[in-house]
Amino acid sequence: MKADIEKKIGTRVAAAFDDIVTQTTDRARSEILRLAEELVKAVWHGKIYAALPPDKTKASEYFLDEELEQFLNEAIEESYRKVESIAGAVKAAFS
Repeated sequence: MKADIEKKIGTRVAAAFDDIVTQTTDRARSEILRLAEELVKAVWHGKIYAALPPDKTKASEYFLDEELEQFLNEAIEESYRKVESIAGAVKAAFS
């Protein structure tokens, strides 16, 4: 179910981008992960919306959990370089 997977995004983002936020202040780490989570959610929702049939069936009625998980994996992968860039800017701002 989409809501169940959506609850996992924060944890998944923290794990996926841990290498980017190492050696940062707690404040910078929180900001980077917050921005990363927003980006991943936006990409994930875009992938879901793009894959919906033309009649715009509800995602919970159309996709299996495994498909939603795969969209999330893809969203995290696609967001990685952008988050690296965001992290650089945040680190500079909080240094």
